[in-house]
Amino acid sequence: MNRVQQRVSKVVGRLGELAINDPDDAEGIAEALDAMLDDLRGYDFFGTEGQNDPRGDFRDGEWSMGCVQGIDECSDDDEEEE
Repeated sequence: MNRVQQRVSKVVGRLGELAINDPDDAEGIAEALDAMLDDLRGYDFFGTEGQNDPRGDFRDGEWSMGCVQGIDECSDDDEEEE
């Protein structure tokens, strides 16, 4: 693993710890991640169909930090259940 990979892994891990320890921090992190991931998806960062998006495979549906594939079962109408 190179230094950039190590830094990304460390920072993402620290964000995860913040989210685990404080629900308010988790909300803020989720909002920021959602915006960043949407931006990256817009540039086909996760494949042309969003198939590698960490929130879920966009070929199977629309995903967000309020509805993550493998955790949530969301319809088009309900999103972000606690």
